[in-house]
Amino acid sequence: MKQIKKAFLLPLLGVALAFPGTAQKFTIPVFPDTQSEVGGNHRMFDSRIKWVVDHKDSLHIPMVLHVGDLVNFDNYDHYEVASKGYEAFDENHIPYAIALGNHDTEAVGFNSGSAAPGNVNQNLRKTEKFNSYFPVSRFSNQRGRYEAGKSDNAYYTFKVGDTNWLVISLEFCPRMGPINWAGDVVKAFFNYNVIIITHYHLTPKGEVASSTAGYGDFSPQVVFDRLIKKYSNIRFVLSGHVMSSALKVDKGEKGNTVYQILQNYQNEDLGGGYIRLLSFDIDKKTVTASMYSPFYKKTKEDSSKFGIEGIDFIKQSEDRSRTKPADK
Repeated sequence: MKQIKKAFLLPLLGVALAFPGTAQKFTIPVFPDTQSEVGGNHRMFDSRIKWVVDHKDSLHIPMVLHVGDLVNFDNYDHYEVASKGYEAFDENHIPYAIALGNHDTEAVGFNSGSAAPGNVNQNLRKTEKFNSYFPVSRFSNQRGRYEAGKSDNAYYTFKVGDTNWLVISLEFCPRMGPINWAGDVVKAFFNYNVIIITHYHLTPKGEVASSTAGYGDFSPQVVFDRLIKKYSNIRFVLSGHVMSSALKVDKGEKGNTVYQILQNYQNEDLGGGYIRLLSFDIDKKTVTASMYSPFYKKTKEDSSKFGIEGIDFIKQSEDRSRTKPADK
C-alpha cells in the first residue's frame, strides 16, 4: 500500500471541474482498439483526437479513456504515430488513461500481430516502448501505480459536480498482484465512483470471459470474482479486444450494480474512427451510450446505442457510512 499512501500526498491540482449550470452532466469518450488505424489510416486515428479536443468544453469532458491495443505491432513507428496524436490532449490539458492491450507489449511481433517468439506470458509484461513513449509524467490525473515508473496498472482521479471518480487501468488478464493492489485502491477510495478499464473482459456474446485468450495470468472471470463484485463502489468496467459491442449488467456482493461495456471495431474498416461516448447525467441517474465516428460524421444505429437508468451514483453529500472500507 506504499503507492497509495504516497499518492495521498500528491496535490490534486486540476482534478476538480466546474461547469456552471451543467455541473452534473458530462461525457467520457472511450477509445476502442485503435491498432488498425495507427497502422493503416493515420487520418482516421487523428480525427478522433481532434474531435475530442474540439468538443472538450461543450461536452464537459473530464477525461478520455482507452481500452487498449493502442498500437498494432511492437515497433517504434506505431508508437510514434500514437504518441504524436496524443500530444493534442497534452497541449489542451485533457487528461487520459490507457489500458494496455496485448498489442501494446512485446507479446506481438515487431512487424506482426501474431505472438512473438518466446514465452508469451513473460513477453506480455514487457512494456518498455509504451512506458517510454507514455511516461507517467504524461498522465496528469494519475495518482499512483502498481510498479514504479510503469502505467501498466495505475489509478487516476477526477471530480465533476458533487461526484468523485476513480479510474483503475488493469493489465491484460492480470497477475494476482495487480488484482489485489486494485482492490486495496478501491477500498481506500471508498466514496469514489469506480471505473475499471482493462483490455479483455467481455466476450462478443456479452459474457465475462473465462479464458486468458492464450496470453495472460488470470481470466476476466477471476478478476470479476476477486475484485469487481467485491466492492460496493465499483460502477463500470470498460473493455475491448474482441468485436464489437455489448452491455452486461451484474450485481455486486454489496448489492451495487456493475455495468460492463465492450467496444471494439478494429476489423470493421480499420475501426472506422468510432468513439464510445458515455454521456452522464448525475441528477437523472442516467448514462446514454453511443458509437460516433468523427471521420464519417455518423452514429451507429444498432445495439451499441443504449441508455442506462437508475444508476446509484455516489455523491459527496451522501452519508459515507454505506461505502466505508468495510468492504472485503
